[in-house]
This record gives sequence, C-alpha cells and structure tokens, in this order.
Amino acid sequence: MRRPRDERAQSTVEFALVLPLFVGCIAFLLGTTVLCLQYLALHDIARTAARAAVTADDPLSAARATVTDPSVDIAVSEDPNRELITVTAERTGGVWWFSRFLPSPLLAQSVTMMREAPIVLGR
Repeated sequence: MRRPRDERAQSTVEFALVLPLFVGCIAFLLGTTVLCLQYLALHDIARTAARAAVTADDPLSAARATVTDPSVDIAVSEDPNRELITVTAERTGGVWWFSRFLPSPLLAQSVTMMREAPIVLGR
C-alpha cells in the first residue's frame, strides 16, 4: 500500500523538531553535572585548606599554601574565644557552552574546624 504524498516526510519533520530539544536536555544535564563536580572540588579545597590552617601558627598563609588553583580565593577568619577557624573558598564556576547565555555563578564553600596543636614528629 502506497502512502499519500503528505505523510512521506512526516518522520523526518518529527525528528527535526525533537532533535534540538533532546540535544538541549543532554547539554543541560552535562552542564549541571560539571557544575556539581566543580562545587565538590571546591569543598575539597576548602577542607584541605582548613585542615592546614588549624595546625599552623599562621592560618592564612598555611591555607593559601595548600591551594594550587589561581582562580580560587581563600579567606580565613578566626574566633579566638572558641578557637575556631573558618576557611571560605570562592571561585567562579560554569560551563563554557552556557557562558554565552547565562552568567557564571559564584561558587563558595566554608569549612569550620577547631584549632589543634601543631603536629610534632619524632616523639
């Protein structure tokens, strides 16, 4: 049985209409995944910097010495009464294929730890 002339290109037209939506959804999912991984990596940087800061005499320089990524900004605040040190790490995150349409978000993580005595080796 022969199809009418109007239905010959129906599947091609449907494919052409659905494909951009499908590609957009995949790009959105990949972009969200990359942004979440950047957020988790920033938390790891803040935790490592806080760990170095609580065991050092100069917390700010110790925290900054652990950060190798120049795009990460580190801020250290101390509470001398409770002996707590808070390290805040910030960086601009984002995905390159969304940067034309959306502004890059500012990612920030804070980690608070209690000050510890410096590590002494050989005891």
